[in-house]
Amino acid sequence: AAAPALATEDPLRMQCATWAAYQLCSVSAPVPRQSTPCGGARRVSVGGLVRSRAREIASSLSRSGAKGRGNGARGARQPLGQCVGRDRTSTHAIGGGVAEASSDFTEVDKAHMRHALELAATATGRTFPNPVVGCVIVDPISGAVVGEGFHPKAGEPHAEVFALRAAGHLARGATAYVSLEPCDHFGRTPPCSRALVDAGVIRVVVGFVDPDPRVSGGGIKTLLAAGVEVVVGCEEAACREINADFIARNT
Repeated sequence: AAAPALATEDPLRMQCATWAAYQLCSVSAPVPRQSTPCGGARRVSVGGLVRSRAREIASSLSRSGAKGRGNGARGARQPLGQCVGRDRTSTHAIGGGVAEASSDFTEVDKAHMRHALELAATATGRTFPNPVVGCVIVDPISGAVVGEGFHPKAGEPHAEVFALRAAGHLARGATAYVSLEPCDHFGRTPPCSRALVDAGVIRVVVGFVDPDPRVSGGGIKTLLAAGVEVVVGCEEAACREINADFIARNT
């Protein structure tokens, strides 16, 4: 049977290279966290507020003595992604907008970004000429990771779209941790910055600004123009290191 036409008004559907990939990665077909994800998407079970990744992060923070953060349990109201107590020291001017930069991210911010880097590393050596990128979507109320993904190879959907697909409606009002600035141009796939806006994400934590001249702050500008909070520089050294070759080709 012929595959149904993709709805052009749905940028998330447009990101999937084939209808089969869309069906496999859709919200109605969750991928177990332990399995190899379809094209970079990792579905996180969302039947309740306590989730394995949230528990791992909370446990790690508890052992390290971190205070003032929600533990992922029912009733915890402190948003895991909130910038409470941070020393915001500078800003990045991006195309008429301003993205905040910090030299002192919370331990929770760092933990989620490190997880995004772990996801990105899954595709090491397979994304040329693209960078390796990971994305984690976090519910700011419960602290649960509701979706995650990575860019598997050039021409396939980007990390943000796989993470948004896994999160489904839970992306609305969430925080996204992305190891590289979301793209803002149409190439072989549509722009991820627009996908984040359309999904209702309200805060984006970025590892570093994309040096690719086709992006280079454009993704951040789109997010800011839509009213999304953007903070740049979380685990920046590690985010740059994993993409050293990509940076060298674009600077």
